Amino acid sequence: MDEKKFVDIGISLELQNGLQKLNIIQPTQIQQQVIPAILSDADVIGRSETGSGKTFAYLLPLFQKIDLELRKTQIIILTPTHELAAQVQKQIELLCEKSEIDIRSALIIGSASMTRQIEKLKQKPHIVVGSAGRILDLIQKKKIAAHTVKTIVLDEGDRLLDPLNIDAVKAVIKTTLKQRQLVVLSATIDSETIQKAKSIMKSNVIEIAIKHSMMPKLISHYYILSERREKFILLRKIIAGEKPAKAIVFLNNVENIAVTVDKLCYHGIKADGIYGKAYKTERQNALEKFRQGNVNVLVSSDIGARGLDIEGVTHIINLDIPEEPVYYLHRAGRTGRNGVEGKVISIVTNYEKRWLHKYEKKWNIVIEQKQKAYGKL
Repeated sequence: MDEKKFVDIGISLELQNGLQKLNIIQPTQIQQQVIPAILSDADVIGRSETGSGKTFAYLLPLFQKIDLELRKTQIIILTPTHELAAQVQKQIELLCEKSEIDIRSALIIGSASMTRQIEKLKQKPHIVVGSAGRILDLIQKKKIAAHTVKTIVLDEGDRLLDPLNIDAVKAVIKTTLKQRQLVVLSATIDSETIQKAKSIMKSNVIEIAIKHSMMPKLISHYYILSERREKFILLRKIIAGEKPAKAIVFLNNVENIAVTVDKLCYHGIKADGIYGKAYKTERQNALEKFRQGNVNVLVSSDIGARGLDIEGVTHIINLDIPEEPVYYLHRAGRTGRNGVEGKVISIVTNYEKRWLHKYEKKWNIVIEQKQKAYGKL
């Protein structure tokens, strides 16, 4: 593909100036294809690896499509997790600030005060971002005017169209006008998800799939064999030896997160955790401390960390191994971003080792075995 600039793909001077302030000069591959597609008013299904710039791929053209004179909700952005919604909201605020554009947005998620959200909605935000359940609730209460919505974005669309979320998502879409635009983006979209998306889209769907490997190339992959009862001891050894600037430790069972955090803190490691059952403020505080470097180890489940974009994550440590290759991809994608190298280290039992071969085959990677040690891998 020819190298293009933002001006070549229809981005306004205001937004270009804002992007320059963020040191973003060149559109990524997914942005080069998605931005013109969204500007053309077509429905869009896009797939590209984690860290490839998907959020700005839809925010930039949508900013241009908003009628600033119309103080009504024109864009709804749905996300599968509250953390991802908060992250998208921050990107919206950042783009507004740097571009000096008066676009208003509201974060609407299930764990927050509905009374406060209704107060925000009285300011007539152009963009509503959040969870399908709460947004649907407020549409039904006539606090969000769905008939003025021009575009709905499904960020991490594979999750939003899975059996747990699809009914609420469809219900939100049905409240909007038939001629609205639907944009579905994710790092992983299989044929089943594409069919589900097309069933609720218009006829002129543009499908975009960036063909390069979805696994970021700057990531090194390792595994260490361990007895199950020794996994935590090995985790401590890895942290002591690697001295990660920022590491995310993944568990499968959310019930074990708090215990793991407590054990790490007991041994003098600055750690915190995020997981579905924590209060919203606790999760936000944990993420903020991790971003600021006040803690350097974040313990999470797949649900908690899906879609998180935190700068400077150097290590991913799988204390529990995911059984599905897609979850390995999403975990790994938290590191190796923006030209910075990263490591993924999996602590596995002999039984769990079988899953590693699936990951190698699926993502065309080599996962190298290392020995237990206090030194660096």
